[in-house]
Amino acid sequence: MKLQRIIEKHWYLKSDLLLTILLLPLSLIYELITTIRRYLFKLKIKPSTRLAVPVVIIGNISVGGAGKTPLTKYLAQTLSTQGIKVGIILRGYKGTHKDAKIVSAQDDSLEVGDEGLIYAQAGHRVAIGAKRVAAGKLLLRQFPDTQLILADDGMQHYYLARDLEICVVDSSRMFGNQQVLPLGPLREPMNRLNRVDALVVNGNYNHASLDQILLPYQKPIYYQELEFVHFFNPVTQTIACVAEMKNTSIMAMAAIGNPGRFFDYLEQLGLKINQWQAFPDHYHYQAADINPKYAIITTEKDYTKLAQFKADNIWIAVVQAKLNNEKLIDSIKDLIK
Repeated sequence: MKLQRIIEKHWYLKSDLLLTILLLPLSLIYELITTIRRYLFKLKIKPSTRLAVPVVIIGNISVGGAGKTPLTKYLAQTLSTQGIKVGIILRGYKGTHKDAKIVSAQDDSLEVGDEGLIYAQAGHRVAIGAKRVAAGKLLLRQFPDTQLILADDGMQHYYLARDLEICVVDSSRMFGNQQVLPLGPLREPMNRLNRVDALVVNGNYNHASLDQILLPYQKPIYYQELEFVHFFNPVTQTIACVAEMKNTSIMAMAAIGNPGRFFDYLEQLGLKINQWQAFPDHYHYQAADINPKYAIITTEKDYTKLAQFKADNIWIAVVQAKLNNEKLIDSIKDLIK
């Protein structure tokens, strides 16, 4: 963990010359491998499979959370309300089930992963699978009237052919030092942005740095904000507003890609956080992690694993994504036409 923190500091905060010298050769090898792999698909030496309906990838080129799940949920809900039958596929990261599977609202997140359960509990058609093509085919067999598939993550999963790619960018970290793994946080080089169809910047952003980094790629740029709805206690079925939580001793707890962004968000709402507890992304919570002295505020994603403990002091910060305009929705609808 200490080495991981040192490397992440090198990615986002302060470069270390010695670390650069040590990691640069590994980074060059990694970039060479990813480039060769991409060309194998481009030359059709490795096969890409096209599903029977349009596929939209919602992904990113950097490691860690960027805001893909709120965006995918927003797109699915918006398109569904407009009469389009949407399916969602994803890997089911950190879930124990590896084969293709339809996810139900009653499934265990330890088996199907956090995100798949979130979508299923929101009423969407969801399939998981390490092989996204198999997951997509299973979903279409189960729901043959599906008109569109949204793929949460999978920008680097070239086995699945795609009709539109959306790259989500975390505004608080952007692309770090813009180097590929392990020297930097990128899964693919920055020039990968030349091949996406749209960029979605998640959260508050700095116009100057944004223009400098993204505008040269000449892609449509959209801005995603997370609007606070309310706090919800699933055990007591209670809803609370910010004012009702202000006189409470609060612990903020998260195991997501960028927990600091969640903690900052709670403080921006006007809450005084007495205790912060960050765990690694997709951490499997234990009963001992729940401190009864506090009202614990966590994310919807985290609660998929905390629900098993039925603790009545845990609150979900319910948020909904909002885009600055509807042109992205129109672009997706055009695929169906």
